[in-house]
Amino acid sequence: MNNIPSKKGTIYVGKNLEHDDKNHNKLINMKIFIVLTIFTGIFCWFGYSVYVLNQASIYAENGLLENIQVFTLISSCLVFLLPVLHQKREDKLVLLFFSFLCFSFILREIDVEHFNIPIFLKTVGSGIGRNIMLAVGFIAMTTYALLNFTYYKILARVFLVSIEGLLIIMAGILLYIGDYFENYKLIQHHVFLEEIFELSGYVSILLAALILSKKKLSHINSNELT
Repeated sequence: MNNIPSKKGTIYVGKNLEHDDKNHNKLINMKIFIVLTIFTGIFCWFGYSVYVLNQASIYAENGLLENIQVFTLISSCLVFLLPVLHQKREDKLVLLFFSFLCFSFILREIDVEHFNIPIFLKTVGSGIGRNIMLAVGFIAMTTYALLNFTYYKILARVFLVSIEGLLIIMAGILLYIGDYFENYKLIQHHVFLEEIFELSGYVSILLAALILSKKKLSHINSNELT
């Protein structure tokens, strides 16, 4: 039998669901393969364009590379969010947290104040308004998790040693490397390296989203929750 975490303890699932799990795994693997294939091609094309053709405009502000970053983040945000809206599962806060995190990255990558949108959206999507909105969102989720501290402490531990957790950790490392290259002007096309490492991090987040959207965090024993 498989076991799925619950705030009330472990829920045991019979073998009649194993077939569905296998189908889900096949679907996830297919999506991961498609994403990796597409982005491998994109990375190769970007590298050739910048280092062979010397097309620096690719990584310019609001250029093609940044637009692909935003598209990747939007995809990740939605993939994390949809299960929260349409699935019955106990780990929704984890999904919501990473969806909101992707949303914060989107606001970081785009300049909302330059868009032809209502002033209210400009206010909450940039500057102090954006910072307040994001702070309120993260504080609210953190407070909810603290109110259920034992459950989410164990769930966090399970997540950190899972494949999707390792992908998120890898994303953080890639984003950190990208931030390092931002001001490392001794290397030619250092901004390109910054942007490409950031895109790699966002792709890693997307892969984690694809896995977590179909695979609930599991293997928590009932005695751990008491």
